[in-house]
Formats: sequence, structure tokens, C-alpha cells
Amino acid sequence: YKNAQIIPATYEHGIMLAPYLREADKREIRASVGWTPEKALTHSIALSEPGYAVVTPDGSPMAVFGASPYQDKFGLVWFMSSDQIFKLNRLDFIKNSKFWVEKFFDDYDIIFNVVDARNKVHIRWLKWIGFEFIADIENFGIEKKSWTQFFKN
Repeated sequence: YKNAQIIPATYEHGIMLAPYLREADKREIRASVGWTPEKALTHSIALSEPGYAVVTPDGSPMAVFGASPYQDKFGLVWFMSSDQIFKLNRLDFIKNSKFWVEKFFDDYDIIFNVVDARNKVHIRWLKWIGFEFIADIENFGIEKKSWTQFFKN
């Protein structure tokens, strides 16, 4: 990345990123668990093995992502960011996405999660990376919205 580096994510990265989280990410958090962005970020970072932060040269986080152990060799993958990552590092982000997703296979045989079916941008990005979509889930989360389950192995 020209304007950023990727380092291990910390609790502080979650606290710092929370006020700047993209609206699409906030909407998914509200629809699934109803938490604040701060709680969702710090919880996700705490459970991740591994977890990463994309930070500016001064150390400010633009994104955090990771995979949490689910069972055996299954990892629950996630990514949350501010709009800043796309303003400063759009091409680097796109070019390096596949590398970082593949890195999770150092620890897991299968990675998966669900995505809000309303979030067409996230779905398009996940397809581009090579995730497969396996199930539509109705009435999911506290807002009872439609979600789509995806995985990669």
C-alpha cells in the first residue's frame, strides 16, 4: 500500500475506527446484532485469530479485518472500514484483497460468513475475490432481514 500499512489489529484500532465506520458496515451491524460500531469492532478484533488493521502512516486505522475460529478449521471472516481506505488506497485495496483472503488459509481450511443481501457492493467484491454463495437466509438477525451465506475453501 502506498499510503498505508497492514499490522496486527488492536482494541485501540477498533475504538479509533468506530466513529468513521462506513454506513454500509453500520447498517449490517445494526441489522445483525444491534451493537454500536465500537462494540462490533472491538469484539471482532478480540475474537480474531488473526486480525489486522490497515493504518495510515500516522497509525490511524482505515480498516480492520480478520477471521475468528468457528470450529475445527473453519474461520468466520469479516472486514469493516471507513471511506478513507477507498479514497487513499482504492487500487491497492482491490489488488491486495485476494492476497489477504488467501492468507487466512494458513490457519483455516474453510472461511465463511453472511452478508446483508441489500449490500450489492459487498456481494460484488466477495464474488470477485472468489467466494461462493451457498444459501439465502431470511429473517436473520435482530432486524429479520435477508442475508446470504458465502464461503471459500
